[in-house]
Amino acid sequence: MPIFIAKKEKMLEKLIRVKELPKYIPVSMPTVRIWIKQGRLPIVRLGRLVTIKRSVIEKIINEGLESVSSKK
Repeated sequence: MPIFIAKKEKMLEKLIRVKELPKYIPVSMPTVRIWIKQGRLPIVRLGRLVTIKRSVIEKIINEGLESVSSKK
């Protein structure tokens, strides 16, 4: 189930739960956890809930993981 968070510009940014990432890109959950721990996958934490912006997922699909990695 997608989650929404308000941005400064009064627009909504769609957030996807990390556990749903394999539905969007062909990757396993252990790989996702490694990417998060390494800082390669930017996440948004809402309490204990870990999410990823939909725009980040789209960028990974179009340009690859390196395009969103904080560690290059």
